[in-house]
Amino acid sequence: MYTQVRFADLGEGVMGRTERDGTIFINKNLSAKDINKVIAHEKIHKKQFENGELDYDDEALYWRGKRYKRTDINMGNRNLPWEGPAYKVSDKY
Repeated sequence: MYTQVRFADLGEGVMGRTERDGTIFINKNLSAKDINKVIAHEKIHKKQFENGELDYDDEALYWRGKRYKRTDINMGNRNLPWEGPAYKVSDKY
């Protein structure tokens, strides 16, 4: 399946982001090696959106129906349930 990848200024410390529609945004300042790593990571989140495991709104993220308030979590934390599988793949790069 086709994945649209766009480069953007995502702000300090943000390497990538996946939207509900499957579009992956990559920080435009990354090296080629980091770009591949981030795409691999974000493709896992794309799959999580597609299969209904992961969702979000302005206030929270939802993993398998459980709500995680954005103000209560560190978004890149490897221990978040949706991040573990993504880091497992991207750590291979």
